[in-house]
Amino acid sequence: MPFEKHLINSIENAYESFKNRVDKNTHDSLLATFEKIHRNIDSLIKGEDVSSDGSEFAHALALLDKVPDDLKELPHEAEELTTRVRPDGELLGVGKWELLDPDWAEAIEQLLLHFDHKAPFNTSPVCQKIPDTVSIAVAGDWGTGNWRDKSPSALVGKQMAKLNPDYTIHLGDVYYAGTQEQEINNLVELWPMGSKGAFTLNSNHEMYSGAIPYFEQALAKRFIKQNGCSYFALENSNWLIVGLDTAYHASAKDLYLKGKLDDTQINWLKTLPTHKRIIVLSHHEGYDIKGVNKGAVYNSVIEGLGREPDFWYWGHLHNAIAYKPKGKFYGRCIGHGSIPYGDATLLKGEDTVAWYENKSANDPDIPLRVLNGFAYITLNEQLLSEKLIAENGDVRFENQGL
Repeated sequence: MPFEKHLINSIENAYESFKNRVDKNTHDSLLATFEKIHRNIDSLIKGEDVSSDGSEFAHALALLDKVPDDLKELPHEAEELTTRVRPDGELLGVGKWELLDPDWAEAIEQLLLHFDHKAPFNTSPVCQKIPDTVSIAVAGDWGTGNWRDKSPSALVGKQMAKLNPDYTIHLGDVYYAGTQEQEINNLVELWPMGSKGAFTLNSNHEMYSGAIPYFEQALAKRFIKQNGCSYFALENSNWLIVGLDTAYHASAKDLYLKGKLDDTQINWLKTLPTHKRIIVLSHHEGYDIKGVNKGAVYNSVIEGLGREPDFWYWGHLHNAIAYKPKGKFYGRCIGHGSIPYGDATLLKGEDTVAWYENKSANDPDIPLRVLNGFAYITLNEQLLSEKLIAENGDVRFENQGL
């Protein structure tokens, strides 16, 4: 689909405002980031193995009429590019939610508008007592809304609700850019509530709108147990569950893609009862997709806790991956709550990977899509059981009594 005139105008206006507010180094740095992304996507299309990080901003130079002479505009209409699956499972195409979906342009507009303007950061986290036997459903990157009949988010939400968990937790990402309308329509009005409550984390996509709708809409109107704070703890006799905000203090210059914990959260972690078994929940990843290299927030989490957690569930990457334990540490990527993705072939045969989702969703509209889903966790005294459940209700991976 071509870019709509009103979108081009709104991005141009947002850019002019941005340029007038920030210093030249900040301006030039962001444009250099946009150019790097553009070049990387151009290389991906040519079959080269480079990063697709920040692909939401791939069309920025074209929309700002700043494509360098040695490059051309990237595809944004279906006849220009046939969708294919990258080795990491991302769908390289121009269709809905794919890497070059023209509607990602809203993230460009919102980033420019809120680059130096974000919501106040609440530093009064709740620490809520929960039962010693408790069930929790966790989904990451779920906030697409019901954008079609039988959308993955609706199917996943239905399966979560069917289990009637005590708590439901969203690991963040409301699309395209966490705007007020999207926070309300794609999260607040649709999220399946647990019988005892629900929680939601901040993310890079919420930060594109300065996290203002996240704090003013999601936390104030739906996820009220958080008392307006983007990080929290749940605790019983044996377990400590920590939900972190890895997005708010990340760098806008890096498009909030690399998570960061501020000193306030690190020092707060040091006050918690970390002698108990610990589950960490975050938007940004604890390890890279192969489970080899530590994520940007790993060291800060360990600094705060004084040790590795027992379990860590994260989103951000649109995959479902259960990693083999590293000693007593279990890592899980569950960013497959709604965004369509394909078979991440680079994970096949990896020594670090116990399981990853590669079963076709049999989706006639997106034939390359594999199953979306969520995690269902049960704590029973000192033991944890987990199931990674697909949109069709199938249990795709499980452990009992860890």
